[in-house]
Amino acid sequence: MKILITGGLGKTAEPLISLLLQNHYAITVLDISKENPLSLNGRVQIIQGDICDSETVKKATENIDVIIHLAVNVTNPKNAALSFQTNVFGTYNLLFHAIQNHVKKVLVASSAPVHMSKNLLALKQSNPNADYFCSPDNDFTYDLTKNIQELIVQNFSRTYHMDSLVLRLGHIVDGKAQTDLNGSPLSELMYCRGGWVCRYDVARAFLKGIEADFCGFHLFHIIGSYQASECFDLTLPKEIIGFECREHFVNY
Repeated sequence: MKILITGGLGKTAEPLISLLLQNHYAITVLDISKENPLSLNGRVQIIQGDICDSETVKKATENIDVIIHLAVNVTNPKNAALSFQTNVFGTYNLLFHAIQNHVKKVLVASSAPVHMSKNLLALKQSNPNADYFCSPDNDFTYDLTKNIQELIVQNFSRTYHMDSLVLRLGHIVDGKAQTDLNGSPLSELMYCRGGWVCRYDVARAFLKGIEADFCGFHLFHIIGSYQASECFDLTLPKEIIGFECREHFVNY
């Protein structure tokens, strides 16, 4: 089986690529970065390019069975236009060519609205029918573009009968090293505390999604922190793809 990973040169993707190689999948990475930490690994094909470039994505999706879409705006996260370009148009461009090239399944990394975990219960009570809450602070634009991204995936899936899975991930950290992705101790990290997910659990969730036999569009919350069950339904991943997080950050 041939898998394309967008944004596959980032730290989130490292354990995912390792896990997929252990399970003998053929991997192609599409990433805008010119720095290639996988350059010595001949088992991974690297395509340097932008997911917003139609011709690049068209070629990258040829003969691909499954797409794992991790790419986000890391070049300038405070640039709202670039976030919309990456998360909205980039996702549209990727799915358009996925349909044209008959990709069988698409798995997308979205964002759980854990930035506002302190206020989330109150918001849910005030508006129980709402499915997604954007943060009112500096994360608003990012949350908004990820929510639009989800709608794009849902519409492609339902219109073109494409099997797709959206994983709303918590704030990704390294549960094995007990650090954030920059190497700082989790004991010093307050951002999204109660809404973390280990990057090794993220890797396992995507592998389960690849291997699971499901049809149509599905959306799950993937958050490891033990506090997450107070705000999110974490039962669907287990029921549909047989996944549960192993790291629950019980010391935080």
